[in-house]
Amino acid sequence: MKNLTLTFIFTVVTVFTANAQYDDLYTFEKGKSLIGMDAGVKFGADNKIAVSAFYEYSLFNLFVDECTLGAGVFGGYYRDKLKGEVEKIYITGVRVNVHYQFVDRLDTYAGLDPNFNIKTYKIQKDEAGFACYIHIGGRYYLTNWLGVFAEISTGYNNFRGGLSIKF
Repeated sequence: MKNLTLTFIFTVVTVFTANAQYDDLYTFEKGKSLIGMDAGVKFGADNKIAVSAFYEYSLFNLFVDECTLGAGVFGGYYRDKLKGEVEKIYITGVRVNVHYQFVDRLDTYAGLDPNFNIKTYKIQKDEAGFACYIHIGGRYYLTNWLGVFAEISTGYNNFRGGLSIKF
């Protein structure tokens, strides 16, 4: 919770103090990279809260300059406590996204997350397995390099949001 509060404060301060002009022609053009951190929640009976980080590289343009294919890696940690049982999930995988810029400063994207996850339990037997999730999201750039984003997904997070840095 402390890290989430610090991230929120950092975002608010950055939004109000950033005075740099946004002069990139496209939000995520070929050859650019992204790193990011986020927090998410899965709504339902157990309301899992998760944190994760990712790296993505823009491979090439698709059809037009506003549309790119990006690929990268991600990792996450999820903890849940339900009826005395503690479940911890460690996840790592690949992200593949198609990005399209409809308006200035807004990067919309959709993609797949093939991954491997390990579930550890306090009482039950541990599990491991492969899964694949889909997601759709949007990233708004506050400056040329700093963006805030939100996603919906079929994975361990129904909703997640965070910060990303483009370089």
